[in-house]
Amino acid sequence: MAFGNDRAEADTALASWYGPGFHGQTTASGEVYDAYGYSAAHKTLPLGTEITVSYAGRSVDVVVNDRGPYSGGRDLDLSQGAAEYLGLTAAGVDYVEYTYAGESGYAADGGYAEAEQTGAAYESGSEEQASGGSYVVQGGDTLTGIAAELGTSVDDLMAANGLTDPDYVYAGQTLAY
Repeated sequence: MAFGNDRAEADTALASWYGPGFHGQTTASGEVYDAYGYSAAHKTLPLGTEITVSYAGRSVDVVVNDRGPYSGGRDLDLSQGAAEYLGLTAAGVDYVEYTYAGESGYAADGGYAEAEQTGAAYESGSEEQASGGSYVVQGGDTLTGIAAELGTSVDDLMAANGLTDPDYVYAGQTLAY
């Protein structure tokens, strides 16, 4: 992490992702790992540190709640949900940029302080988020990522749009929420 003039500058890290095999297990912070949430593992950043990770023209806010990765010379392990939103799951391992997004929010009682964990993500060149009750699916979007971005659940999106398969959304499709 590089700091200068009271602002964080982007750092590059070799990142991977972890998901289903760890879902429900306890993280280093003591919380239960949610493979579909927006979190990360890092060897040295304080637990509760918020970082913004950017890859392939997309960015997502994650909270460091675990330690690792411990193999392959990687610096950062993203949750499956964050990696899917960024489009990193296809590559598996690749370089990402990240910046420090906020104060460490980890509290001594084993939880996080009032830290916003919205996973707010933006398309490259645009800072507009879906509003007004509809969202147009972009190439590479997943229902998990869309739900996290909109602050709703996959089940609610499926019910609101008559979807029967959470893996079937397509670019250009308009989803109500």
